[in-house]
Amino acid sequence: MNADSRPAVVDRCASAEPVRSRGRLVAGCLAVGITVLGLWMYLGLRHYTLEHNFHHDIDSPVLALELASNSHELESVLNPPSAAEDAKTQSRAALQTNTYEDCLFIVLYSLFLWTFADLFSSPDKVSRVSCRILAVAIIATALCDYAENLGIFRALRARQITDALAQQVCWPSRCKWLSFGGALLITAILLLRSDREIYSLATRRLLAIAYAAAGLLIVTGSGYPPFIQLGVNVFALIVVINLVALLGAYVSEWIPPTIPEFATNFCDEKKAVKPQVAVRVKHDSVSRRDSE
Repeated sequence: MNADSRPAVVDRCASAEPVRSRGRLVAGCLAVGITVLGLWMYLGLRHYTLEHNFHHDIDSPVLALELASNSHELESVLNPPSAAEDAKTQSRAALQTNTYEDCLFIVLYSLFLWTFADLFSSPDKVSRVSCRILAVAIIATALCDYAENLGIFRALRARQITDALAQQVCWPSRCKWLSFGGALLITAILLLRSDREIYSLATRRLLAIAYAAAGLLIVTGSGYPPFIQLGVNVFALIVVINLVALLGAYVSEWIPPTIPEFATNFCDEKKAVKPQVAVRVKHDSVSRRDSE
């Protein structure tokens, strides 16, 4: 075998060229929008000053409002008997502002879910069917979320809290969370089957596990609502990770990489350094004795 017929040596230390596409940029920008608006909505809930003594061990006033199934549970969020009227008015205003902001948030997370899944979808039949089911789940989530917001607006403006008002909020909310959890599980399946080189294989597998964990927590949260809040936190972490990973391909052009240099005579250089060090140490010890 001559030298020309030998296989080329692959440099595994060299970084792969990042894949840049319009879909990747759009998904990254949507992740930025979700992160900024989500943080803004979270900070806005600081104006909700009523006691967090909600039903089913829920800590978030928004989630407690969404899943209140009767007038008593709804009263604990909007009109607790021991609270001052000023605090009630301020807290209602905070929830109303949060609901208005949520109308835009629905558009952002729906587009992100679809754009991100489209980035990693494969051309095989299973992936195509999964994408169609995912589209239905995303649309159902958005529609139920808007129906839930309409119910919240009615509850916030009502003079008397009734079981009917609570049902107008909780049933669309439950359908929303089930559809959203299903969408996350389908996205996990798409990531497991994907062979797109936007992310490495290990990254796709880890993200699939995170999507599956968030989806399972949200779906099982119908029985124990705090799981929904935990699943939402996992999804928020996923969005932040994807924000960095998706847009990092474009920011990397401004940050030059540090490429290690290959030394062919590393062992010889290392051997040459030892005698020099020994001579220097000996010279220093002689100088000290002479000075003494």
